[in-house]
Amino acid sequence: MTTPAGDVLLEVQDLKLTYGSLNAVDGVSLTVRAGERHALIGPNGAGKSSLFATVAGRTRATSGRVVFGGRDVSALGEAARARAGLVRTFQHSSLFLGMSVQDNVRLAVERAGGRPRRPWPSPRRDRAVAEEATGHLRAVDLLDRREALTGALSHGERRQLEVAMVLACRPRMVMFDEPTAGMSVAETYRFVELVESLPRDITVFVVEHDLDVVFRLAERVSVMAAGRLIAHGAPAEVRAEEKVREAYLGRPRSTAPLFGAAR
Repeated sequence: MTTPAGDVLLEVQDLKLTYGSLNAVDGVSLTVRAGERHALIGPNGAGKSSLFATVAGRTRATSGRVVFGGRDVSALGEAARARAGLVRTFQHSSLFLGMSVQDNVRLAVERAGGRPRRPWPSPRRDRAVAEEATGHLRAVDLLDRREALTGALSHGERRQLEVAMVLACRPRMVMFDEPTAGMSVAETYRFVELVESLPRDITVFVVEHDLDVVFRLAERVSVMAAGRLIAHGAPAEVRAEEKVREAYLGRPRSTAPLFGAAR
């Protein structure tokens, strides 16, 4: 089932995640609309990755609800949420380094389609899997590297391969967790172009430390500090929030621009 563009796809309702006396996520509520490019930012230790983990289903929330596509998925694990179209990438790549680039994507296609490898050949099925894998590699500009061992790829190319594998899952929303961490300037630029090229029927929700990347990609921005949501809105609105400046700089006022010049 698809969600019409502009309708709410993800709704987080009073989400809490506690570890003893620590409130990693403290009553966060936010929405992400279908087709939106939405960024979650905040200083180190703000709770961004904890929120992502609970939304994706990797970590069970202490309380609150996660509603995706109009369905309460709070009780579902990560795999079930991924099958529903809510797919997350991680700060550190999880690829099969000893396999070829194409075989990594083929495996993702087979798993997404519920078609594990069989001990006997099926030419028609194998051809369909290969064609779909080729299409995903073409979409992320890795087709010419399809025969290479994944372990031989650069850091940026591995991120591109991750996106191809995510596309194989036919996601409705992709959650990117610190996708440009460790990338060179050139790799970051290519990755941003790749995200910008994703079709609008794929919603993007990203945690990112590079604010230049955030304010190039995002149409809506949510800001966390100390486990709480302190600002939410269009990039220009978030830039102007004094409490956002204070969260990042530890003081309410400064003559230096926090996020650089507005574009």
